[in-house]
Amino acid sequence: MDVLRLITSFLRADPAVAEILGERIYTVLPKDKTFPLCRVMRFGGAFTDSSAWLDRADLQLDVWADRQAQVSDTARCLVEALVWRLPGSRPGGVVTDSRLTIFAADLDPEYEPVKHRARLGLSVFAHP
Repeated sequence: MDVLRLITSFLRADPAVAEILGERIYTVLPKDKTFPLCRVMRFGGAFTDSSAWLDRADLQLDVWADRQAQVSDTARCLVEALVWRLPGSRPGGVVTDSRLTIFAADLDPEYEPVKHRARLGLSVFAHP
């Protein structure tokens, strides 16, 4: 089971998220970027038992936009989708729980002009 694929597919199909981001949900950022956009990365996790059945995936979502209000609205929409609407049976697996572990907002000076960024941390529990 590929939790990263399950999450990105779910977010692209979620009507509220699609209204803000369209298809701009990536695992690798494109060279030519249109903002706002979101990158989803798996940075860790573990199987919760010896059978390797239940996977706890630790994810980081980064959102970039031109204005702070765009970043805040997009981050809020992503949290609502991932915490409230994601749990359940999905193509690719069953999500039993999704928990927000961190939220941080800052400016990203790597872009010219500087972009606003929100960073979300989530733990997603899923099985085939």
